[in-house]
Amino acid sequence: MRGLSLEYLGSTALTWYDLLAFAKLVQAEPSSALAKELHGPAWSIEAQLTAIVADHLAVANWQRAGRKSAPKPKRIPRPWEKPKSTILGKGAIPISQFTDWWDSRKSKRSRRRAKKPPTE
Repeated sequence: MRGLSLEYLGSTALTWYDLLAFAKLVQAEPSSALAKELHGPAWSIEAQLTAIVADHLAVANWQRAGRKSAPKPKRIPRPWEKPKSTILGKGAIPISQFTDWWDSRKSKRSRRRAKKPPTE
């Protein structure tokens, strides 16, 4: 930034527009720390194509093996994809609500098991 520090920000030497232009320039450069922090690690086109080819080869080999017990191969994780996770609820519930829920489940199960009277 032309050897200027942020104490010059807002003056004619370093305007807010200059700072914005600098931030956009640094963000657009994939190897900069700011771009890596904002957008995550970047893969080259070659790396992306190699991962796709490897994924397809793994699935093709798995299909040709013909073993039903063999687990399906997992994809190579991409750094920009968030891992899938299972979330069961948002937090703890009060014991009174849990007791009501548990009792309602028990009554539903007992109704399912109860024999219906014969019809004529």
